[in-house]
Amino acid sequence: MIVYTVKQNESRLWCVCTMSATLADGLQLGPAIKQARDAARAEHLESGLATRVEMHGAAAIVPLANYQKLQDTWTGATA
Repeated sequence: MIVYTVKQNESRLWCVCTMSATLADGLQLGPAIKQARDAARAEHLESGLATRVEMHGAAAIVPLANYQKLQDTWTGATA
């Protein structure tokens, strides 16, 4: 699973990171969340791998988005 994180920097603005790379820095919270979700969705669509977006705060990790492969099994009725 590839995890994208939104976290606050020293200047109290927000950054978007994945693994050890910073993708964007100095953002307001809303645009940071949108950019992280867009990047995770694009990564998922390109690679087919599961991706996740989390907001890391001082007290907790909050999940914001989760992109997974759809199951290949049909669970509905057939006509």
